[in-house]
Amino acid sequence: MSSIVVRFPDGSKEFRYPDRMLETGDVVLHDGSRFIVTGVSTDGGGQFIAVVEPESPSIGDLLQSEDGAIRLALVDG
Repeated sequence: MSSIVVRFPDGSKEFRYPDRMLETGDVVLHDGSRFIVTGVSTDGGGQFIAVVEPESPSIGDLLQSEDGAIRLALVDG
């Protein structure tokens, strides 16, 4: 199964590929929080790795909107 490792501020988790590959600037939704992708790379073995940070508060956060965020599915979940 193809997967991508996402490095969150509190640790890394492995997810199934979303419908399209994550890119810098994408917003992802995980455990009810929104994160912005700051970079995507591969390790020496070809595994894709995305680094994220919490998304800055915006009007969308104030409205608790999930619109526009990519939802991630855990590999083992």
